[in-house]
Amino acid sequence: MTSIQRTRNIDPITAADLESLGTASGPAVSVFMPTHRGGPETRQGPLRLRSLLDRAQAELVTRGTPAEVAAELLAPLRELGNEDPFWQHTAHGLALYAAPGIARAFRLGTEMPELVHVSDSFAVRPLVPSAVGDGEFLILALSQNSVRLFEATRGSVHERDIGTAPASMEDAEGRTEREPQLQHQAAAGGTAAFHGHGAGGEVDRVMLQKFFRQVAAGIDELLAGPDRRPLVLAAVAEHHPMLRDELSYPHLLDEVVAGNPDHASGAELQEKAWPIVQPVLSADAAAATERFGEALGTGLGVSDPREIVTAAAEGRVETLILTGAACRPEDQPGDLDDAVGHTCATSGRLVVLEALPHGNSVGAILRY
Repeated sequence: MTSIQRTRNIDPITAADLESLGTASGPAVSVFMPTHRGGPETRQGPLRLRSLLDRAQAELVTRGTPAEVAAELLAPLRELGNEDPFWQHTAHGLALYAAPGIARAFRLGTEMPELVHVSDSFAVRPLVPSAVGDGEFLILALSQNSVRLFEATRGSVHERDIGTAPASMEDAEGRTEREPQLQHQAAAGGTAAFHGHGAGGEVDRVMLQKFFRQVAAGIDELLAGPDRRPLVLAAVAEHHPMLRDELSYPHLLDEVVAGNPDHASGAELQEKAWPIVQPVLSADAAAATERFGEALGTGLGVSDPREIVTAAAEGRVETLILTGAACRPEDQPGDLDDAVGHTCATSGRLVVLEALPHGNSVGAILRY
């Protein structure tokens, strides 16, 4: 039986994930459902999943899959119903996929309806906004006492797991004994003065750099792949250049939510970060729209879905642009889902916009 592969944290969907799902062949089952972050409603999750998988299994059999094969195909997903910790660490939605040799489950930060698709390919497009950040941004609240990562939009914010990043200076990997404690004191302009006890300022600085290096490595691991969401640092201002030196993720913004973030809630950080990130999000969307419009005039921009599917299969799509209307979980899987997989397989870029010129729901910028 295929072992299920589950994402370790909320919503780390990579280009490799989209490629493997988008290029898979059937029989393929795609399941979407809402989930809850805690409370008694979490107990309904396994029951809902069981009902949806029963529907999927019945449809597989109706489509000609032998009953024992259908049961084997869905068995890894059914195992989730027996894993209580999994249901205690979900967000707002769940996307599950099963095909011969494939079993995947993704916890999403966006709400999903209850849906089952049984087809020859997966419904991949509903994952794309989560993978590339559809109007979303990230906030890294960083101090020696606490490391928190938030996913946010203009109207929402939620905290996500930080994976392998240390949760604090004390939690930093490789600390085998208690080292000199650092304290910091906010100064004018959001900077900080560091005071070491017992070892001197140079040792303090080395410890801090080691901590930031481990934080950066964990964040880079979480955000690997097609993620292009802007990252806003909430910290004393002196931390920004130190983190930038260690972080490979290229979308860290220059402006900081300055000050010690330890006692700030996610909502408070989101409110302070929004004026920083909003111009960046608007500029990115405008730039992608402009590039597509320019490409239309040169013959390298296409909006016909059939042309896009063919070009993606031939490795000619440099940028695949989807609108929200093209990423609805209600839509049956089809050739555009395959185009997502082929675009990722050939190192193409995925972009999600609210709208495209002339009312198009999908577009592509071609390499040639």
